[in-house]
Amino acid sequence: MTNTEFAKKYKPSEFEEKLYTHWEESGLFKPRESTTGEQFYIPMPPPNVTGRLHLGHAIMTTLEDIMVRYHRMKGDSTLWVPGTDHAGISTQAKVEEKLAKEGKTKHDISREEFFNECMNWKKEYGNIITNQIRKTWASCDWSKERFTLDEDLNKNVRKAFVDLYNKWLIYKWEYMVNFDPVLNTVVSDQEVVYKEEQGHLYHITYFVSGSDNEIVIATTRPETLLWDVAVAVHPKDKRYKKLLKAGKKLILPIVNKEIPIIADEMVDMEFGTWAVKITPAHDANDFATAKRHDLPLDNVVIDKNGKMTKVAGIFAGQDFMTARQNIVELLKAKGNLIKVEPHTSKVAYWERSGAKIETIISNQWFVKVDPIVKKVVKWYKAKDFEIIPKKYNKVFEDWIYNLRDWCISRQLIWGHRIPVWYNENWKEYCAENEQEAQKLAWEWVKLTQDPDVLDTWFSSGLWASSILGHKIWEPDEKQPELYKKFYPAQVLETGHDIIFFWVVRMLLFWYEFTEQKPFEKIYLHGLVRDKLGRKMSKSLGNGIDPLDMIEKYGTDALRLSLSIWNTPWNDLKFDEENVKNNWIFINKLWNASRFVFTNLDEKQEKDDKKLEEILIKNYNNLMFHEKWILSRIKHLSDLVTKSMEDYNFSEAWIELQAFTKNEFCDYYIEEFKLTKDKSKFGNDVITYTLNKLLKLWHPYIPFVSEEIYNKLGFEGDLIVANWGEVKLERNEQIEKDKKLIIEIIKEIRRLRADNNIMPSKTIWLQIYAKNKNAEIIWEVIDLIWAITKAEEFELVDKKPKDENLAYWVIKAWVEVYVDTANALDIEKEIERLKEQILDTKEYIAILDKKLLNESFVRNAPEALVRAEMEKKAGAQDKLSKLEEKLAKLN
Repeated sequence: MTNTEFAKKYKPSEFEEKLYTHWEESGLFKPRESTTGEQFYIPMPPPNVTGRLHLGHAIMTTLEDIMVRYHRMKGDSTLWVPGTDHAGISTQAKVEEKLAKEGKTKHDISREEFFNECMNWKKEYGNIITNQIRKTWASCDWSKERFTLDEDLNKNVRKAFVDLYNKWLIYKWEYMVNFDPVLNTVVSDQEVVYKEEQGHLYHITYFVSGSDNEIVIATTRPETLLWDVAVAVHPKDKRYKKLLKAGKKLILPIVNKEIPIIADEMVDMEFGTWAVKITPAHDANDFATAKRHDLPLDNVVIDKNGKMTKVAGIFAGQDFMTARQNIVELLKAKGNLIKVEPHTSKVAYWERSGAKIETIISNQWFVKVDPIVKKVVKWYKAKDFEIIPKKYNKVFEDWIYNLRDWCISRQLIWGHRIPVWYNENWKEYCAENEQEAQKLAWEWVKLTQDPDVLDTWFSSGLWASSILGHKIWEPDEKQPELYKKFYPAQVLETGHDIIFFWVVRMLLFWYEFTEQKPFEKIYLHGLVRDKLGRKMSKSLGNGIDPLDMIEKYGTDALRLSLSIWNTPWNDLKFDEENVKNNWIFINKLWNASRFVFTNLDEKQEKDDKKLEEILIKNYNNLMFHEKWILSRIKHLSDLVTKSMEDYNFSEAWIELQAFTKNEFCDYYIEEFKLTKDKSKFGNDVITYTLNKLLKLWHPYIPFVSEEIYNKLGFEGDLIVANWGEVKLERNEQIEKDKKLIIEIIKEIRRLRADNNIMPSKTIWLQIYAKNKNAEIIWEVIDLIWAITKAEEFELVDKKPKDENLAYWVIKAWVEVYVDTANALDIEKEIERLKEQILDTKEYIAILDKKLLNESFVRNAPEALVRAEMEKKAGAQDKLSKLEEKLAKLN
């Protein structure tokens, strides 16, 4: 793809899509034979088919693409598999919205027809997200793209369910669950968000049966008391010990039936009235308490739709808010209501539908996690897998050691249907298909499949290996070659917010099914926030479309903005200004490369291995600055390689940028210009250095690095070129010596700027140096003279005595002196000094006004008055020097 034209301006839109198409059509995203004997496999976290690209996706694909491109160039056989998740609830909600516009509901068509509607919706709209991910130019192997409802993945899901069921690790049980009344499905605890809402706390008296005593409870939901089964107190609470010992009971208000007083440590003696009403059907803690005390569990007083059930008696059919008002009035009339006070409580909502969550008792399918967790904990302690960063080990431990049984059933149509069938007597048969279930029934009976589907995360938990074609039902020797070669993944990269949703569940499944880790490392990136550190949301209107950034600045500038300062764990504050600045930086690299392009002839050797041989052989004949830049590119190569291996992508970025801007562009290219006519190997050095630099940059800015690489005539495609390893030895003494030269040049430039010497004017320069320092400076004296535009230049061993010289001490035994007399535009300098004198006098007048104000001096803090006085003294000193300088010029 060599291009002999090199545009003056960096325009990414002119080559990004063209390069991506070339890479993909040439099969360069597919794994090649390993030259290192190693493989690198990473599964892409499957985005929802309902999704649209956001910065969370962009940061994911950027970081994963950096890893993939590095390992591909390193020579590992590299595989990055993309795919999408069917997103059960989200997709079904979209299709229900579509049907509603047609005047229909899911109940108006058959289950099969609705499923087909979902599949058609996925085909029409579901590939939007993958097409947008392509726009971030992820170099994944699209020929292996997968979807969680692909038939072979579906078969794996069914097999996994049956396997766990037959091991007694999946069971159906009545339990307290979260229910979304809008979508009519169970949702997991981790999908619930809590919002603070203002409400009331109702203090209600429960009279002790056969006694004048009473117990006061406080509740935010008085409507649920109609089916309280007990009141709990703490076993160490002395106030209630006599009542407990006597076996006293309480009279349930309104219902007027007796309920027991029980002792349970779940009661918080620091909150409320130190007594808690127990309504098992409407609170998870109450449910657990009732189970411990063998109390009734299933009496539901509020249904899934927020309506009072028939057990609510005269309140049946009322919505719970109306019933609450009526019940409060009745309690007041009966003398049971003590007081009502404002109260802020956390109310559960489901983040996707926005519905307020009801906690209900329901018959659902669960995975029994304890036996599986033990396997994960065993291998975690054995360091079988690593979490990056290490500080996330604590979060992981909090999850894994406190894991509850996982509710896996959802009341949906779109998804993996639960492979369980029932006969007319509701006896269940678990099998991979209806034919197998029929065999389990021994004789032909009419079977009905369970209507529920599996939680989306169930199939996602199998993702890392199932996308490689792994078949749970086959032994290892019969697994496909792709699985044998690449499993387990070398790294799983994902956001730290789904450590439970996805990471933990994959570990649970694959230690259970394969006795092998699904991945060696877990890399957790932070969330992307706006520049003020706020979460991006529609309500705040602070979301940023990555495609807009790509259109304005190009993919590479966006990638840099998502990788700099992006260390695991830390959230990233995103600012468009950073993208713009990165575009400016890339343009600098473009211009530097174009300069190299214009200075090389067609005969110039371009092969980096041959160039390396030439430079090693002729090293002693290289000029000082050439040895220095080769040592620095060697250091950079080692540092970037180590950072890549350590997954420290931000540090590598920073070092690459500093080298490119400061060392390569600002110093080496300038020195190349000044010495190209007399340097024998100058073209070889700059060609070799830029070749290695482009290779080191490629994982971060793949498009501009590939485009420059091609334009310079380097052989082949950069995407599959060998990694930018430098075999030349590092020369730390040269680097130390060069550091002195750079400091000298920087200070001379600063002296020019401080003295307002026009860029076109030359200066008279003297450098005082002794011993080794003098030898170093003498070796490059011509470069210093040329770079700093010195008309006369002298290296001296005695400090100049002229008081009119501007000077600066670099270090012991090294000082620079600049005679500015010949370099100034006298008239402009006089004008500038007069303006500065006037500004300084005005500033002093402002300070005087404040300091002569008796009220300010008397009332302001002493430190503030002192600071103002110091400002005045500094300004007066500055004024004196300016006036002295003006007098000399006049």
